[in-house]
Amino acid sequence: MKNIIGNVLMSFATLGWIKAEIVFPYDGVTLNYTHIMFRWTQEPDCNIYNLVVINSSNDTTMDIHTSRTMYIDQTNFNWGQGYVAMLTPIYENENSAQTSDTISFNIGPAYTFADLNIEIINAEDIQDGLALFSQVSPNFRMVAIDKLGNQVWNSEFAYINHWNEYGQLFGMKDGRGVEVNFYDEILWMTPEGTEIDAHEIKQIPNGNYMGITTEYQLGPIPIGPWTESYQNLGYVADGYTNEFTWRGTKITEWDSQSREAIWDWNPFEHFSTDDYDSLEGRWWSPINGSSYGMIFDWNHVNAFHFHEEESMVYISNRNLSRITKVSYPDYNLIWNMGPPSDFGYGDNNICTDLLFSCQHHIQLLDDGDLLFFDNGKLSEIFLNDQYPTSRIRRIRVEDDAYCETIWEYELPQELYGHSWGSVQLLDNGNYFIYTHGSGYQDGSICTLLEVSPEKEIVWRASQTIPLAVWYRGYKIPSIHPDAFSVNVERFKTVLIDSTISEGIIVDENNQSIIFTIYNHSGYNQPYLYSLTSDNESLIYSADTVYIASGDSYVVSTPVDELQGINSTALVLNIKPLYHKWASLDLTFDVFYISGILNNSKKSNLPTSLRVFQNYPNPFNPNTMIKYDLVKDLHVRITIYDLLGNTIKNLFEGNQLSGSNSIQWDGTNNNGYGVSSGTYVYQIKADNIIYTGKMVLIK
Repeated sequence: MKNIIGNVLMSFATLGWIKAEIVFPYDGVTLNYTHIMFRWTQEPDCNIYNLVVINSSNDTTMDIHTSRTMYIDQTNFNWGQGYVAMLTPIYENENSAQTSDTISFNIGPAYTFADLNIEIINAEDIQDGLALFSQVSPNFRMVAIDKLGNQVWNSEFAYINHWNEYGQLFGMKDGRGVEVNFYDEILWMTPEGTEIDAHEIKQIPNGNYMGITTEYQLGPIPIGPWTESYQNLGYVADGYTNEFTWRGTKITEWDSQSREAIWDWNPFEHFSTDDYDSLEGRWWSPINGSSYGMIFDWNHVNAFHFHEEESMVYISNRNLSRITKVSYPDYNLIWNMGPPSDFGYGDNNICTDLLFSCQHHIQLLDDGDLLFFDNGKLSEIFLNDQYPTSRIRRIRVEDDAYCETIWEYELPQELYGHSWGSVQLLDNGNYFIYTHGSGYQDGSICTLLEVSPEKEIVWRASQTIPLAVWYRGYKIPSIHPDAFSVNVERFKTVLIDSTISEGIIVDENNQSIIFTIYNHSGYNQPYLYSLTSDNESLIYSADTVYIASGDSYVVSTPVDELQGINSTALVLNIKPLYHKWASLDLTFDVFYISGILNNSKKSNLPTSLRVFQNYPNPFNPNTMIKYDLVKDLHVRITIYDLLGNTIKNLFEGNQLSGSNSIQWDGTNNNGYGVSSGTYVYQIKADNIIYTGKMVLIK
């Protein structure tokens, strides 16, 4: 390889601003969560970072040391508080650098909703994580709590109806289907003017989005006890004449880029209007005041599951008590699963002995089992239950014809779901269940349950005020699914021709560019990385890697691939595939050192001036700045604001070698006290300039 640098001169001209800076949270932001993620840039020559946070009472909230460039705290922060954070790099020689720019942030108020009654029945068997749920009545609000019931996140930004294994959030905002993140940012939105059903929207494996939309067509009013009522309103109501508006819900796929609808499954094209709900009272609803008006809510899709390997879509038609499997994209009907024809819900259904009714939240598990919440609204009729009973059903379908019940859990009477419910299989084998608790009966309450495979309740959360309504509950690992960090090896500071440079050092003994990706998210995530030159057409290395939660992945790219390239600038891009807003672009220079490298640590840099972080910091009213001189030197110390304006000429003169210190009392050159904020102190000695930052709090 070309000798880019023959030798490295170990003398200094000037020290500029440090590189390690807190980049998240943003300065001045108000957060809606208490599990706080901190992220900062990598400092050359640095082994450890000291992250300190103080609260508005000037008490230390957090003081940690870490080798990573990210840290998530889950215990120390409180709602309705303000904080200041600062970062101090600690170099390989164990010397500390000046503290980074401080950032201030606030945590907003906790959402005041009805207190939760938390029961921990068996703590050892509870799956780690947070309970996420959407409240839809009396108002919209999304909340995440820990197992003790402590609120850790809330939002009224959007209504969430789906969460997936990568931590993506989907739902509704202003009448449109959206993908959002935990930071209340819209990542994708359905086209304007599309009538979206609120039950479910998600991203499918091909990158496009799929959700539930509506279709209206005229249909007949079937013969039943309601017939006369419709005839009295002027309808023929003979079971044949297409004269009444039927509301069908369909599955729609949108292109992720153009947002154009590119695929639809329409029930009017695949179902017969001879199949309808005659038992639950749906034909009475328009007359008695349906939420849809004078419209028959026909199939009422409330959930679907797209299975990539099979190229199949599983569809929950709630008002037909029917689950449908269709091939994608050719619409072939594989089967309908539902009640026998005796009940009038359709012919040619499979697994009619299951006799579920008004099901919710269907999903296909990794082993092929079908899992869903059987509301059981018709269980008194179908199963001769003494009272309506909700069940969790895990079903295995054999040869697309026969069904075997793998697991079933019958909810107690007081937890009957009525029209709301969800279930999730957890990593530890437990089932996480949401139910509306006795439906709309007086005293009904929203309830979350975690149930073991042995059907023992290990954890329960119940809202104490009745008649509120939630929609689905999920057990999630973290509210930071985008959290990852990167550390580049041999990232050093060197002096070249009196110019301070920083970059990746390469020599005969270290012939690779090495960096490590750390997954802090709590989720197993795929990451796409690419290492390119400043010539964007040239890719040195690119791949997608899967990193388990809490694990890391080391990438090593041989430096030989750099031969023949005039530029030594490299761009490292790392992108979590399902959280692309968190993409990182890092630019590095590469320095090739011939011969044995004299390690370019900060300890090898000039030591005529050594400056320590001011203390205390933050401060009020005084702070002390300490520094060491290895010889007698002329010293100038100046205080600036962040705009570069001179605040105070603190000292100028000759000083003796040894330890020195000076105090600043927060006043300017006119003797007046300055306002709260971040200030810069600059020490110049022997052509070395050192800058540090400090925070005055009043």
